[in-house]
Amino acid sequence: MHLRRTALMIAAFCALSGFVPAQEDLDPERDRDLYTDRTAQAVDGALRWLASKQNRTGEARGSWNAHVGFKINDGYRLQPQVQDHDGLPHLGVTALAGMAFLSGGHLPGQGPYGRVLDDALDFVLRGITESGYITAEGTRMYSHAFCLLFLAEVYGMKGRPGLREHLDRAVEFSYKSQNDTGGWRYAPLARDSDMSITVCQVVALREARNIGIKVPKETIDNALRYVMESAIVDGGDRGAFLYQHKEVPFNRNSFALTAAGLTTIYQAGLYSDNEVARFCRENGIRKAPRISDCLTYIRSTYEAVRIDYPDHYFYYYGNYYAAQAMYTRGGAEWRSWYEMVRDDLLGMARAAPGREGREVYWRSTYVGDAFSTAVAAIILQVPKNYLPIFQR
Repeated sequence: MHLRRTALMIAAFCALSGFVPAQEDLDPERDRDLYTDRTAQAVDGALRWLASKQNRTGEARGSWNAHVGFKINDGYRLQPQVQDHDGLPHLGVTALAGMAFLSGGHLPGQGPYGRVLDDALDFVLRGITESGYITAEGTRMYSHAFCLLFLAEVYGMKGRPGLREHLDRAVEFSYKSQNDTGGWRYAPLARDSDMSITVCQVVALREARNIGIKVPKETIDNALRYVMESAIVDGGDRGAFLYQHKEVPFNRNSFALTAAGLTTIYQAGLYSDNEVARFCRENGIRKAPRISDCLTYIRSTYEAVRIDYPDHYFYYYGNYYAAQAMYTRGGAEWRSWYEMVRDDLLGMARAAPGREGREVYWRSTYVGDAFSTAVAAIILQVPKNYLPIFQR
């Protein structure tokens, strides 16, 4: 424990002194030693647990249940139409669970989890409306983006007859739902925006573009302007990103929002302070955020989130984005970060009752255990380098 915290302090000093390792510094093959036997055992248990919780019959076949709702401050508000239900087939959680299996190199129709992924894919495809909006049981733009990403990952890793047509419609719905601020909100074409939903859309659209689907350049540029204008560039919280634009009252910044903001910058193809500064100059943004400040803020706020919100969606979705940002950064900074989060996640894993340690899961306040278990499994498997969004 002491050594890994010391490694983070050294990395922080490098960032504060102006040295940030190049994105290309780390060979992905070197990451595999981070994936320890204990990690593999926990992930195997998590995938077994997820497979055992997948719905197997009826219209819900292929899905995982969770609470359908949306964040309100640090709580969670259920959608009115689902308040009387103890979890419903959840599109977004199903997509994340599917990506947990893809992260381990499992593919639809192949191997021990081929049927699990086939059924998950079919459930997500049933949620695509004629307009391209992916929704069911009241899910909104978060779930649409996670489903779009899942479909794009499947298409990029394996391909599937007929999938491209569905992807084209879903991608078009996403970029046409972007509002005048350059961001997205819970509902399509809402007048306001927020950082966490915006990054979901950008990651999904970037992956869609990577597999050859048309995404207008102005969509990504407008989203990136929104992110840059939400950055805190001065003061004690410099490097952080706000929940919404600076003009919005009662605004806030956080670990998760900052991880989301930095991930958006990387997903837009900007990997250095010079590239960020050039984009800001060309788009009339007065002062650019510095990547080193963003990394420092993420590191400095992680411990408080782990202690204050161990079973909260803040911890899981924040680290889902932090893992993407840190992995893209690479180098010793990524390795020390992963070792820390890996060990914390392993310490938080719970054995499923009556399963003799063969199945493990992670607890999640509000949303449900399938959500946190899927995200934990995705994060832990990053060194395996299977999921395209985590490939440098």
